[in-house]
Amino acid sequence: MAFEKTAIKMDLSVKKSLAAGSYASGFWVAFYFLQALLINTGLGYPLSIIYAIAFACLLLLLWAFAPLLQKGLIAFWSLIAALYLPFGLTFGSPNFNTLLALHSTSLTESSEMVTLFPWYSYVASLMIMVLGVIACRRKRMQRPGWRPLHSLCLVISLVCVFITPLTNLLYGGVFKLVDSGYPVFRFSKDVIVSHRDVLAEQARMLALTRQKDSWSIISVKPKYQVYVVVIGESARRDALGAFGGHWHNTPFASQVNGTFFTDYIAASASTQKSLGLTLNRVEEGKPLYQDSFITLANRAGLQTWWFSNQGQIGQYDTAIASIAKRADEVHFLKNGNFEADKSSRDEDLLKMTAQVLSTPPGVPQLMVLHLMGSHPKTCDRTQGYYSIFVQSSETSCYLQSITQTDDLLHKLYDQLQNSGRRFSLVYFSDHGLAFRERGTRLQYLTHDDKFKQSFQVPFMVLSSDDTQHQVIKARRSANDFLSFFAQWTGIKTAMLPQKYRFISEEKAQPVYVTNFVLDKVNYDSLQEDLFSPASP
Repeated sequence: MAFEKTAIKMDLSVKKSLAAGSYASGFWVAFYFLQALLINTGLGYPLSIIYAIAFACLLLLLWAFAPLLQKGLIAFWSLIAALYLPFGLTFGSPNFNTLLALHSTSLTESSEMVTLFPWYSYVASLMIMVLGVIACRRKRMQRPGWRPLHSLCLVISLVCVFITPLTNLLYGGVFKLVDSGYPVFRFSKDVIVSHRDVLAEQARMLALTRQKDSWSIISVKPKYQVYVVVIGESARRDALGAFGGHWHNTPFASQVNGTFFTDYIAASASTQKSLGLTLNRVEEGKPLYQDSFITLANRAGLQTWWFSNQGQIGQYDTAIASIAKRADEVHFLKNGNFEADKSSRDEDLLKMTAQVLSTPPGVPQLMVLHLMGSHPKTCDRTQGYYSIFVQSSETSCYLQSITQTDDLLHKLYDQLQNSGRRFSLVYFSDHGLAFRERGTRLQYLTHDDKFKQSFQVPFMVLSSDDTQHQVIKARRSANDFLSFFAQWTGIKTAMLPQKYRFISEEKAQPVYVTNFVLDKVNYDSLQEDLFSPASP
């Protein structure tokens, strides 16, 4: 009798143990799946259940047979995913543009951008870290034997390694295991390849900027004594009242005589890449930094000035610095990096233009002003002030920053008029922006390459002899800016053949833009991101 009772107790104990083990096993299967899903999402790639399952299977296998390796893998990728998740949700996976931005901007600018990201992205980052800590603190009871679950995990893990390489092969590509779709593999590859490409481009830029320009001038017949190029920052065209925006935030541009282009398209959607393609001669999709509009003006005998409210990190370390340093006179309001002095304002550049205009006139002059304009975070540009509220404080500050630029252009225009010299001024923005958190109180604008509005920017020419407010609807591309510049300044060179008259309604070729992975994309294929008055 006693033996039977003992047997029954042992049987119950075994069943409880099996039940507990089954419960624990099910818990960790679900846990690793959630962890894999969050890590994959944190790395900036589209949500993929297949790869989340595959990564979870890999974690289960490693826990069974290499627990220390599994914990190291979880600790590393939890940290990377948690740090990158806010950027990944906004900008996507790593690419040439994100790595270029990392090289070209300062810690202060990055911290400024961090304040724009929605609060829940940081909650998700914290959740990834918490799950990582829990996984790393899991205690190993005993080494299990090989089970059917392990066989299934192995098959799923291996099959998913080959999905993307085989897909590439079937669609005419090359079979490469390094093209695996596992987000942790893709992230590593994208960072390494993009970093390599950025370093190669910077080395190429450095070599070219040390070369003598190759411009060959046929003739120079400038119409004006002073030419001014004002390069705006992050101003999308539909945010300007003068270009069809829904707000009366550009009182000067809306009424001044001049020529206004309502379909001008930026070359790319980030400053360095866009201006590199806009302001330099381009061959095979790559800028020739020695042949910029500054060296063209120098070669033509113009006196050149570059005034910037965007800082310099070094002499030739960014595309913009490499162009600016070729001017006869260069002045940066910020000493050091991009955000070295937040107190500097675009309006402070007018003190420098006033000094140039106070000197006796001589040879024709070219002045370039590079603004901070509407660069996020725009409430830092306006000191938190805005005159009208639209959806969120950041969106409202963005519209106010447009008004600040309009006011600067007004004051600059008055300076030029009061100088008594014949002048012509062109203003355009490097790129536009796209909305995030649309329709919420957290709404803001940031860099994006998927929408037309990221490339739609204002472009206007104001000259001392203008007698009317003229609108040109023909599409124009920033890729043709050098041709415009030559026509505008009366410089003739065989290296810039005139395909059409830029200031006209003549039809040009279809416009292609460069996205963040350096692919040429037909502008018309992009999506819309409209800025409507009711619910932006």
